[in-house]
Amino acid sequence: MQTVYVVSGPAGAGKSTISKALAQTLASSARIEGDVVNHMVAGGYQPPWKSERLLELTWKNIADLSRNFVRSGMDVVIDYVAFPQEIIRLKQRLREQAECKIKYIVLQVKEEELVRRDRLRPASQQMGHRSIELARQFDENGINQKFILDTTEMSEGQVDEICHEILTNDRYTIED
Repeated sequence: MQTVYVVSGPAGAGKSTISKALAQTLASSARIEGDVVNHMVAGGYQPPWKSERLLELTWKNIADLSRNFVRSGMDVVIDYVAFPQEIIRLKQRLREQAECKIKYIVLQVKEEELVRRDRLRPASQQMGHRSIELARQFDENGINQKFILDTTEMSEGQVDEICHEILTNDRYTIED
């Protein structure tokens, strides 16, 4: 059975780093960058935190892409900010159309580390206060602790260990 891995967390938590490495670890996989799907909207684009309609459309498209890859025998790694309500909707859409397991991983980082990592990004990609807002939103959403993976101390050498943890630990699995 294929697995859909949703790697979430605030900007700067390591979603891209972990999702890229995780997808490369899997024998047959696809990586879906939620930001790329979201930015497919050209006319009338709004950031996801400003348009519930466009956020919902982004998740529908992510679910459809995931379903197509799963039906083709591939595991899927989704790199996007995902709160529990989005995971519930994703699970419903996927379960109706494709049989797969879903793992939800929320990367968590201390605020000072988020700020440091954000400053290391090119100026055009810096999120500024939005990273901290997202981190606080995850805290306020009461994410079940079993889905949280702290990457505050993550170094390049630990990426493989983190991927191994995600692949082998069933605590991240969304139950029916």
